[in-house]
Amino acid sequence: MLLFFSCYNNKKDVTKPTADALASISFRDDIVPIMTSGGCGCHNNGKSSNAVQFSYKDTIWYGTIQARSTVLNNMAQGKDHPGEGGIYFTPAQAELVKLWVSQGAKDNYVPPPITGPVTYTTNIVPIYKTDCKGSSCHGGLGPNLDYAKMVAVKDDLSKMMASSGASGHKGGTLSLSATTTSTFLAWIAQGMPQ
Repeated sequence: MLLFFSCYNNKKDVTKPTADALASISFRDDIVPIMTSGGCGCHNNGKSSNAVQFSYKDTIWYGTIQARSTVLNNMAQGKDHPGEGGIYFTPAQAELVKLWVSQGAKDNYVPPPITGPVTYTTNIVPIYKTDCKGSSCHGGLGPNLDYAKMVAVKDDLSKMMASSGASGHKGGTLSLSATTTSTFLAWIAQGMPQ
């Protein structure tokens, strides 16, 4: 019996970007398609594992991709994938990733205004489970956060969300999506209901 394990590399190269396109790289239009166009089977198998799940097109974790901008930039510069197996960017993809990071690794998406109630259980817990809870974050090396702990650090959360993760997080700078920050800010503005 032969078993083969590998990440597949079926990406076709994107067209060399024009000078106008390079002026402002779009996270949603340029970076997300790179990550969903044939990522390693470890990242798009839909199973809970040590690999971050971000490449199913119907369940893209935008904040997860964005939060790993440093890792992606390292890989775009030819450094190894932090897990086993190889993930390779085409030259044009690598250029886009490097430029996106040099422009601040921002998410250009502007979420619609949040209307209606935002609660811890319905809105905050799903974000926490996908964006914050991991082996090296909350739930692993970092402290577990529950409702009472989040309410207790309201000022830090407010600062963190208002800065999109640039300040207020005791574990260092984060890259938070616009959807994440707007949801947290609405929850805080509504009195942090459970």
